[in-house]
Amino acid sequence: MIESEVDDVDEDEEEEEEEEDEEQEKVAEISPKGRFKRFYTELGRGAYKVVYKGIDHDKGLEIAWNSISLLKLPPGDRARIKKEIDLIKMLEHPNIIHFISGWQNKEKQEVIFITEITSGTLRRYIKKNKITKLRVIKGWC
Repeated sequence: MIESEVDDVDEDEEEEEEEEDEEQEKVAEISPKGRFKRFYTELGRGAYKVVYKGIDHDKGLEIAWNSISLLKLPPGDRARIKKEIDLIKMLEHPNIIHFISGWQNKEKQEVIFITEITSGTLRRYIKKNKITKLRVIKGWC
C-alpha cells in the first residue's frame, strides 16, 4: 500500500469515529418538563436498569439518566424500587450518589430517576490501581 492510500484509510477511520461520537451525543429523549436530556451513550446496565449519559440544562451539568423497566420487574420488586428511590432522595452524604429528580413514564412502563454522574465503579478503581488500601475502599462505602 502506498503512503497516500494509508492516509486515506486513516482519514476514513477518523471520520467514522467522529460520526459514532456524534451519534452517541444525539438527544434520545427529553424529560417531561424539558430540564433533562438523555443521550444514546450507555454508561451501565443491570438486570432491570440501564444508565445513560445525559445533561441537566438548569445546572449545565452532565447527569446519569437511570431507566428501570417495570415490564421486566417482578411485582414485589416494584414496591422495593419505590422505597429505594424514596430513601436515596432523603440521603445526603459525600459518598452516596446525589438524587436530582425522578418520574414515571407510563407509556413506556418505566421509572426514570436522575442522579449525579460518577467517575466509575469501585471495581474499576480497584482494577485500575492494582493495590488498594482498605481505607480507600471504606471511603467509597
